[in-house]
Amino acid sequence: MKRRERSWMYERKVGKSINPEFVKGVDEFIEYVTDHPESSNPNEVRFPCVKCKNKRLWNADTVKIHMYCKGFIPNYYKWMCHEEGFPRAPERRSNEYRELVFDAFGHNQDQWHSEQASVSSDEEPNATAKHFLDLLQASKRPLYKGSSLSMLEMAARITSLKCEYNLPYKCADGFASLLSEAIPNNGHMADIFYEVKKIVKGLELFHQKIHACSKGCMLFWKDDAHLSACRVCGNDRYKQTSKGSLMPLNVLFYFPITPRLQRLFATKNISKEMTWHSKNPRV
Repeated sequence: MKRRERSWMYERKVGKSINPEFVKGVDEFIEYVTDHPESSNPNEVRFPCVKCKNKRLWNADTVKIHMYCKGFIPNYYKWMCHEEGFPRAPERRSNEYRELVFDAFGHNQDQWHSEQASVSSDEEPNATAKHFLDLLQASKRPLYKGSSLSMLEMAARITSLKCEYNLPYKCADGFASLLSEAIPNNGHMADIFYEVKKIVKGLELFHQKIHACSKGCMLFWKDDAHLSACRVCGNDRYKQTSKGSLMPLNVLFYFPITPRLQRLFATKNISKEMTWHSKNPRV
């Protein structure tokens, strides 16, 4: 597993000196990003340090100094911002995003085909089945005739980039609009980020939005759900928009553990890792 193999990333110091394993690991990281350049300029490397958070490009020597001084950003075991783990079209042998849809809904393809065969053609699918069918269609529909990318893949990658680089909504809107204009005879790709998110909506995990104090003192939850100000610091819960509506100043996204575990066990390339302990009971 990557987390075990790269434990050196968060063992930067031994006493007051730099851990030799950390130095060796940073050299391996620099070698990896050099072999997988992001920019046409070979001297530009993205910073995954605590300070720069993958938002800046500089030369490899400067990146090394930052890593030695600041260390890696938390939980960056998979170097996604340096293209690790992203599927490449020429190497693609199957439709990974179609498989992703089946995993998200807990189906396998044989099971789905047998279920479809037993359903009457006149029967309307329920809301969940319709969402599933829409996602399957998006996973098969190319961006344009001859494109190797599907609608679902493009929407998923735009959403991923928005999250990875913490792009503002206006920036994501502009990116989606430019992409929509660049696609020949575009009749499917959305031109605003709000519509792009709708394409991948069925893949998201169940979550709850809980309002929180802007300073992090408390959650407006259960017995405190009716409060309009923090009972610790007195800060307001909402701010008023230009249209007169109330918007929470801070929101916590809570992902219950059960749906998360169900998704992990349903995903083919992760489920084996989820059961490693049952095969190694003494570990």
